[in-house]
Amino acid sequence: MQDMKMTGALTQVWITVTDADGSSRLESRWTSAEQATVLHATHAA
Repeated sequence: MQDMKMTGALTQVWITVTDADGSSRLESRWTSAEQATVLHATHAA
């Protein structure tokens, strides 16, 4: 794996994901503590 950075401060966040047909749902993701903000993402599928 390339472009990886070790950190001891991971936080689980919930984000809203919207799929191709417009349905929204929550997904959890692990992120570094300094990037732990509420995000909205559009699903690639």
